[in-house]
Amino acid sequence: MKRKLHVLILTVLISLMSTSLFAQVPYGLNSFPSAPATIFIDFDGQMVISPYWNSGDPIDCLPAELTNAQMIRIFNQVAEDFRPFNLNITTDSSVYFAAPALQRQRIIVTPSSAWFGTAGGVAMTNSFRWGLEIPGFVFSNLLNNNVKNVAEAVSHESGHTLGLQHQSSYSSTCTFESEYNPGTGTGEIGWAPIMGNSYNRNLSLWHNGSTLLGCNNRQDDLAIISKTGRSSNNFGYRTDDIGNTRNTATSINVSNNNYAINGFINNTSDIDIFRMDLTQRSRLLLNSLPFSVAEGNTAANIDIQVSLLNSGGATLANYNPTTSVQVAVDSTLDAGTYYIQVTNTSNNNTTNYGMLGSYIMSGTVTTASNLLPVHSLVLNGKKVNQKHELNWSIAADEALESFLVETSADGKQFTTLQLLNGKESNFSYQPLESGNRFYRVKVTTASQLTYYSNIVSLQATAEGAKYQIVNHQPGNKNILVNSKANFTYRLTDMGGRNIQSGRMNIGNNTLGANNLSAGMYLLQIIDGTETITEKILIR
Repeated sequence: MKRKLHVLILTVLISLMSTSLFAQVPYGLNSFPSAPATIFIDFDGQMVISPYWNSGDPIDCLPAELTNAQMIRIFNQVAEDFRPFNLNITTDSSVYFAAPALQRQRIIVTPSSAWFGTAGGVAMTNSFRWGLEIPGFVFSNLLNNNVKNVAEAVSHESGHTLGLQHQSSYSSTCTFESEYNPGTGTGEIGWAPIMGNSYNRNLSLWHNGSTLLGCNNRQDDLAIISKTGRSSNNFGYRTDDIGNTRNTATSINVSNNNYAINGFINNTSDIDIFRMDLTQRSRLLLNSLPFSVAEGNTAANIDIQVSLLNSGGATLANYNPTTSVQVAVDSTLDAGTYYIQVTNTSNNNTTNYGMLGSYIMSGTVTTASNLLPVHSLVLNGKKVNQKHELNWSIAADEALESFLVETSADGKQFTTLQLLNGKESNFSYQPLESGNRFYRVKVTTASQLTYYSNIVSLQATAEGAKYQIVNHQPGNKNILVNSKANFTYRLTDMGGRNIQSGRMNIGNNTLGANNLSAGMYLLQIIDGTETITEKILIR
């Protein structure tokens, strides 16, 4: 369990001396560089000498035993927890030391826990604004280096330094149950307070609830974190990015039938309103996805509701799936002006308090004359080991010619990944880049009409991946290889006869195989230290 210490403010001398760097820390990550207030996630080890900790004896905090990709994911999750505030989350010590002494905090992520005990972490309440360089700690070894749990602990201990107590749980009759409110629910909408026990829930949020001091002693996390003035953290909220009224709505620009726009909900009552002008009867497809660090909307901070309004502001429809935090819209609209309203929403497990964070909204607009004879195209995805497994289902009145799988790093600009024939319904891909990858599928019917699926987001770790072989495109026999380096390759038949050889470039490479007969072939990838052989089926 996470723990904290309650202490009086004392004037002490603290000395922090850097250790040698062992971990490959992703330096230079900043969630909001213009913010003066800073929380520094310190992954690379630290020697701590402080009267506040370990009776003043030195603490040699070893570097976190985490990969670069794991540290980036932890940073992203913590950054999203603090996204609404005028506060920078950083992995850069120079940014930390450049911040005002009364507006900065170091959280050390380390496997060195023996000096303290069996807690997941520890920090001193209100130390963020003391100016005494007192770090907080997260013990990654006691959290089994589970990246979600380490991130939860970093946000939790940071919350203590910002003045928060534990969020506790009581029965309906105010009988004490637990110091750490465990939340409730499962799946995407399972909820728990960040200042409770949030390890096993997906929606971990700031909360307004009871503390250990009593059932009726309520703590408003957001008010405490964002308070400005004397005896406070003094950084407040970020400026809202999207207008809250139709008069201040942000226009959606549609280019080549596509659109994509980012936003964030920065307070509990925030409303983001977008304007869309249609010159003719059109079909609107919309996907609104909260920021997440992995597939299944992992660690998302908003349960989204989308409302479609007419030009006068009347609500035409509300979209709010009961078991998912994301929203998909498919609607046919007459020519005119419409408004799309994005808000957070309560669900079966919690209210909308604390549902703050960023999201992406994207989709397509197709004129009515080009509406497809496709009733639905639903894309699903999951991560299996290092691969992204995609599958889709479709209902259509017309024969299908092909499916085009597209990918994107930001959910806005998509590039072609692979063209498949109209009989395919799944695709497997191993990204070479770490981070979130977005996918969508475009279907083309026999009459050359096109239709896009919803967008799914999957997390890629990609460490150690050297190349990805993509099945050849229908209609030709070319082989597409996405390479991480300039590897040598050799294509042979099953008897070992050399058919083609050469050197690949970094990125996508097309190996021509149009003269080959259908059958099984061998592709050898040679990187100078090893030769890897892959079987290739030519159809």
